[in-house]
Amino acid sequence: MEKSPQHFRAAHPLLFIASLLLAGLIFAKLFLQELIAISISEASYLLILSLIFLQFIKSRTSIQSSIDSAIDSTTIAASTHTKIIEGIAIYLILFSWGILLFFITNDKNLFQIPYPEKWIAFCRNAVIHKLNDTIKSAEANAFAQSLLLGVKNNANKELINAYRQLGIIHIIAISGMHLEIIFKNILRITHWLPRKKIFIIIELVVVLCCVWTYTLMAFASPSILRAAVFFSIYYIGKFLGSSFFTLNMVAGGVLILLLFDIKNLENIGLQLSYAAVMGIHLLVPLFNKMIPMDNPIFIFLWNNVCISIAAQLTTLPILLFHFHQLASLVLISNFIMVPISTLLLYALALLVISPNIMGLPQLGGQIIEKYIIGMNKTISHLDALPINRPLIISFGLDQLVLYYLALILMYAWLYTKKAKWLVYILGTFCIFCLLKLFSLG
Repeated sequence: MEKSPQHFRAAHPLLFIASLLLAGLIFAKLFLQELIAISISEASYLLILSLIFLQFIKSRTSIQSSIDSAIDSTTIAASTHTKIIEGIAIYLILFSWGILLFFITNDKNLFQIPYPEKWIAFCRNAVIHKLNDTIKSAEANAFAQSLLLGVKNNANKELINAYRQLGIIHIIAISGMHLEIIFKNILRITHWLPRKKIFIIIELVVVLCCVWTYTLMAFASPSILRAAVFFSIYYIGKFLGSSFFTLNMVAGGVLILLLFDIKNLENIGLQLSYAAVMGIHLLVPLFNKMIPMDNPIFIFLWNNVCISIAAQLTTLPILLFHFHQLASLVLISNFIMVPISTLLLYALALLVISPNIMGLPQLGGQIIEKYIIGMNKTISHLDALPINRPLIISFGLDQLVLYYLALILMYAWLYTKKAKWLVYILGTFCIFCLLKLFSLG
């Protein structure tokens, strides 16, 4: 397979479109928000003009490509320069769209979709009622509601702080892991349906209804919205027979969420969620290839380590930028607690859907209650260890940008195996050192 940057860009067009739009949004927020004021109508006119200009470039490019075969090499060289200029113009147009979208959606969302609030409240209350009937311990019950529905009214503040200090607060946050359990298990059930179009449509409707019902039951926080949009794009695309590119789906999800509410850009949970997904998707396959294994137990353990490292590499700068501290036991606690919490999620899902026969829900609730209490005691012990002290690190916007630039270059080196990317990484570190040197001066 070709591994050039051009091939990567061609395979992930939506990723580059989303990146340029996001760059425009961030640029407008940081530098233009206080300097200029553009009304929604003015921004809309500018957007339409840029669309016309983009269509002009597209038509010109198609005409040029049709006559390239009939011209000499000198003219071809000139045509190449023209294409480069047109490419830069397209990038600038997409960047300007990001700026215009910021001013269009800054005060009012572009879209609003009504949903059946009474039905969602009924489903949420039914789950809470089932947990109240089966898990009697107040601490375990509050933790189960927090883990399953994001209800944190009665959660133990000290326990939540312990999870935060260990760098595993994402375990008790509603995220894609919850939807993945629902998604995979519904597919296991519907897998037995005949593969005729009508049954495939029924499967699609059931999957999307279940995913979005649970998303709304969990109060539609930005992190779970990200996962719901991701699964929706994936499954609709699979139904339509489209090609599967994870980065394109992630980028499409970003655009959809920002169009509905641009303030999602500032949500730390959403930032961490997308950063973790990008890290896991891009880096885990490369890490797994470094140490090939045959033993399934070692494969499971190594894959778990790779996921923890990849997620930490891409979320670390965001955590340092916002909180200026790093948990010292973050890798160890993630390696231990993520599989344990995943098992708990499966158990809670089974408890919720289990019928009230022969006291099975009550028995399951007692087992889960003891499991939760034991897990939280482990967390408290880990939090009390003398080594578990947060590392205070000063981290600014310039360091955030350079970190991600170095990470992208490192990925390019691992992906292409070309030494030039190592030189670029070295240059990035030199720039960072120079910035630190002049800032100290």
